[in-house]
Amino acid sequence: MQYRCPLCRTNGVVPDKARGHEVMCLKCREHFFIPDQTLEERLKLGIFVAARRNDGEVITAMVEQGADLDVQEEESGHTPLHIASFYGKLYAGRELIDNGASMEIRANKTVQTPLFYASRENSPKIVQWLLEKGANPNLQDPDGTTALHWAARKGFVDVAKVLIAGGADFCIESINGLRALQFAVSYHQPEVRDYLIAVERANKFIQNQRVRANKKSGTLNTFLFGFGKS
Repeated sequence: MQYRCPLCRTNGVVPDKARGHEVMCLKCREHFFIPDQTLEERLKLGIFVAARRNDGEVITAMVEQGADLDVQEEESGHTPLHIASFYGKLYAGRELIDNGASMEIRANKTVQTPLFYASRENSPKIVQWLLEKGANPNLQDPDGTTALHWAARKGFVDVAKVLIAGGADFCIESINGLRALQFAVSYHQPEVRDYLIAVERANKFIQNQRVRANKKSGTLNTFLFGFGKS
């Protein structure tokens, strides 16, 4: 690791095992203490702790110190926004989103974005914030499921409503050919099932009205101007 001598400000390289001990600067020959963690490491750890504790003020302070909001845990690939979304930490989630945390980073194991996590854990407010900031509601995980599939599976009707309002496509199918409505039926979630049935019926009604309007317009154009489909 590299460390700057606090006395002569010379950059030097010292072994990791020197952490927590005194070392000697090769230039000024003075001894100084190597902390257990660098500032970067403390910021990385702190941003995850703040996200889980719902501490938005700490997140804001860390941003001012240059903390990387998109840092990922080595094994899981989670970002602080994944953590805030999973645990439903509204204040931390809002501060991360407002300070520019990426919403499209996928975790290593689940290959899901923070929007999936907020949808899976019934956090409609975080889902709404993510969508308002431009998160894609129609991304699919390796199983072909979307955030709406997860809301349907778990029976989170408020999340489903926010997703639909934010542009979620209820016609997207999983790799098994199942729509969100079929997930709600399969997992015995009657409230979400009834809501999605109403959405699909309303959409079908609107499409039928448009078809009828186009037919009427075509007939009128043929009668008045001699063009269009009759």
